[in-house]
Amino acid sequence: MTYEEYNALTSAEKKIAASIAPCGLICELCSERTHCKGCNFSRQEELKCCCFQRKCCDEKNLKGCWECPDFPCGKDMHDLSKHGVRLVAFVRYIKENGIERFAERIAENKKNGIIYHRDPKNYTGDYDVFTKAEDVIALIENGKETIKNGKA
Repeated sequence: MTYEEYNALTSAEKKIAASIAPCGLICELCSERTHCKGCNFSRQEELKCCCFQRKCCDEKNLKGCWECPDFPCGKDMHDLSKHGVRLVAFVRYIKENGIERFAERIAENKKNGIIYHRDPKNYTGDYDVFTKAEDVIALIENGKETIKNGKA
């Protein structure tokens, strides 16, 4: 898909699915979208944030870490001590449920007030308050019910 085709998409789910970076970031919902096309539509030299996962997936000809037998590698964006559990949970969810289901749930959660980036400086939001991947996955799957039930 080209960047022009991506921009022409009207469905939130399809835009989210097309924008998921190899590491699990959702470029469509990123606060940097005003000046970045996202990992899937930018050349290597255009990205200031080019991570290990993008380079690794490019070398292995994978769309994302969800296709990698070595996931989770614990490197760069998947280093839990630096980036928390959000991305590992996102990739695990995609690996187990597919990118379409993930995009549907994220779009539904967004519509229901779950915020991807509440803090544009640190790129954190509602998916970042958890310390266990299972809790992030519960938020993906159950949305606000997870927060209501005291998981967040």
